[in-house]
Amino acid sequence: MKITLKRRSSGFTLIEALITISIASILASIAIPSFTKMIESNRISSASNDFLSALMFARSEAAKRSISVSICTSNNGSSCNTSLNDYAAGWIVFTDCGDDGTLTLAATTCDLDGDGTNDSDLLLRVQEEIGNVSITATAAAATDSFTYRFSGRPPSPVGFNIGKSATEPKKKINVARTGRVKLEKY
Repeated sequence: MKITLKRRSSGFTLIEALITISIASILASIAIPSFTKMIESNRISSASNDFLSALMFARSEAAKRSISVSICTSNNGSSCNTSLNDYAAGWIVFTDCGDDGTLTLAATTCDLDGDGTNDSDLLLRVQEEIGNVSITATAAAATDSFTYRFSGRPPSPVGFNIGKSATEPKKKINVARTGRVKLEKY
């Protein structure tokens, strides 16, 4: 008598594959919103740190050079744009001989290098646009430019809100009267 064994095929049945796909889609629908919030949070943190770094750099350069140093909104990296009220569109840091918050590339009344001749403002740092983030000033005097005087102090204290949009701030940078900057969560 001959015994024949049934051979069983290996693999998944259609039912098993559908159940696996259903479970994976349920898990993905739970994970994706959390992942999106994490990306938004990281983008805001990165923008906050970049702007905080620019403020600290401007303060140290003002004290080191004994001249006003300003940060202004700029979408081209070479001149201030006063129609921008959001630093996330880009900014530049520069020596501000005229103490007016605007980058002047013509010779002014200050001597930056000590050679006895008038110099133009120096462009010190450029920041490109930061997408999907908003950085806005809380004081009208700093909406498109902010200046540190030669002492490393600002003319007045100011804050900057950072968030997904100007109406949804998540973090705030406060600049004290002494010039010290502090990052806080809302």
